[in-house]
Amino acid sequence: MLGLLLAFLSSFFWATNDLFTKRFIHKGFDEYFVLWVRFPVSSLFLLPAGIIFWDLRPFILLSTFLWLPVEVLGGVFFVKALKYAPLSVAMSFYSFMPIFSALFGFLLLREAPNLWGFVGICLMVIGMLFLTGFSPKEFFKKHIGTIYMLISTLLFGFNVVLGKIVVINSNPFFFSWYYAFCMSFSTLIFVSPKHILKKENYADKRIIVLGILFALGSVLYNLALLYAPASYVASVERISLLLSILYGKVFFGESLRYLLPGAMLMLLGSLLLSISLHV
Repeated sequence: MLGLLLAFLSSFFWATNDLFTKRFIHKGFDEYFVLWVRFPVSSLFLLPAGIIFWDLRPFILLSTFLWLPVEVLGGVFFVKALKYAPLSVAMSFYSFMPIFSALFGFLLLREAPNLWGFVGICLMVIGMLFLTGFSPKEFFKKHIGTIYMLISTLLFGFNVVLGKIVVINSNPFFFSWYYAFCMSFSTLIFVSPKHILKKENYADKRIIVLGILFALGSVLYNLALLYAPASYVASVERISLLLSILYGKVFFGESLRYLLPGAMLMLLGSLLLSISLHV
């Protein structure tokens, strides 16, 4: 139960982070700059935790060559999805990640959800799709960003499981800092030097908030992986879509159609996940 609570809290910080990301892109910021800048800010914010809980053993270092390229590609497709699709639509397709994480969790960790857990995951995915009135026509014709998001979910779904293996062999505080530190350099290659050196990009102090929100979400998420199966953590963390829907309506005037049935399905799915941990 603690793992699900931590995952829920991380969903709040990451959903708010997504809101700031979308707003910066709407204001004309380069999407690769917005993707990159959160990581150096996060790594500086988490540096004390990284030093206190330092644990750079050989396995952690070697695993970086596997998870880092996957995470960078996932991040690139994620931010492009936010650019080309409405916030609520893009995040609804991100709801497929628990399915991929459940698959990779079984293949790599032998974490097989029980019946209640599997039903809970399915209900949450269906509920998230209800929230945006998913239709094949909208998917293929209107929002190329959703294709980017599906690719992102596949990559992140794999890394959720791989990340749990790393966290188990290290600790969530060190790995949260180490992750942000590595991503600071690896995502830098996608950013044009003119955007990095442009002073106006740093005039908005909310850039700092972007990094802090991401850092808090990362720590809570990695802590959650210690107390619950990776697929369950990924599922509960997707409750952030509820906030994304609300943010999309308030800040971007996006539709709230199907909100009630979608929200009810998501809450029921979350409840079943909680029950399944005690069955």
